[in-house]
Amino acid sequence: MTVFSEKGGITRRQFFKGAGILAITAVLTGVFSKIGIDMTKAGDDYIAKRAQGLYTLDEKMTIRKSHENPEIIQLYKDFLSPGEVKPMSEKAHHLLHTRYGQDIPAFIEELKGHREEAA
Repeated sequence: MTVFSEKGGITRRQFFKGAGILAITAVLTGVFSKIGIDMTKAGDDYIAKRAQGLYTLDEKMTIRKSHENPEIIQLYKDFLSPGEVKPMSEKAHHLLHTRYGQDIPAFIEELKGHREEAA
C-alpha cells in the first residue's frame, strides 16, 4: 500500500514552517541582544558615575584616613588598648575583625560565655 508510505525529503509545508520558525528566532535574538547591549551600556554608565561620585565625596572629606580620626584614636586610648594607640592589640583584633562561615557558631558561644561571666 502506497498510502501509508512516506516520501523522501521534506515537504514544502515543512520547509516553510521551519524557515518561519528560524526567521522568528533570528528576529527575536536580534531584538533581545540589542536590549542586552543597551542594558549593559546603561549599567556601565551607572557604575562610572557612582565611582566618580564616591571619589568626589572622598576628596571633600576633612578626615580621609581612619588612623587619623580623633574619635578612633580616643577609642583606642580609652578602650581597645588603654593608655596607648595600638591597632593590633588583642582586644581590638578580637572585637573588630569579622568572622565568617564555620567560625560564627563558636563565636556566638564565646560571647554568651563572656556575658555569663560578667553577670
